[in-house]
Amino acid sequence: MPLPDMMAPPGECRQGVFVMRDSVMRQVRRYRFDRNPLRRRSDRLESLALLIAVLLMMLSVWPAVAAGRQTYQNAASTGAGGRSQVDATLLADVPVGPTSFGSVPRSGPAEARWTMPSGQEHTGQVRAPALAKAGTKVRIWVDEAGRPALPPPTAVEIHVTGVVTGMLVMLAAVAAVLTALAGFRWLVDRGRYRAWEDAWSLVDERRRRRS
Repeated sequence: MPLPDMMAPPGECRQGVFVMRDSVMRQVRRYRFDRNPLRRRSDRLESLALLIAVLLMMLSVWPAVAAGRQTYQNAASTGAGGRSQVDATLLADVPVGPTSFGSVPRSGPAEARWTMPSGQEHTGQVRAPALAKAGTKVRIWVDEAGRPALPPPTAVEIHVTGVVTGMLVMLAAVAAVLTALAGFRWLVDRGRYRAWEDAWSLVDERRRRRS
């Protein structure tokens, strides 16, 4: 059984391209600057506002890149942030977690002792692998005070943070510009509607005078 042809015929593809091209050209002709006598002052203001909006969105790339780069540099310069890795020795076995159908081995906190590079000893709860026994050494991160801490961000995480920051700044700038453009177009449309109402009122008044 032959499979149905999922691709559109070349004629339909060309027709779709022509329709898209005509739509783009209509928008360009609508907002371009020319000496068309039918173009109203509000139309020229709207074209100018659209041009300014496009320029502002293009210029927002620079602060977005700057914000992303600054975030990356701050995260990279912070690095470990005073954190260091030490070997912690478990003082007790990792407990087995109870469930409704029995006991299941799982990783979890266990009492341990570790020594700082300065020689100061600390004890506390550290995360250890499942079934780890007392005396097992576990590599942990600690802060300057010797408390267990989260590991520092990796190079990939730092890059992702910088990229996300830049994208958020870019999106915020574009959203602000589009909101301002929409508000301006709303005001322009209100002026157009008011002008049309005044024009119709003038026509009605002239018609009543003639009658």
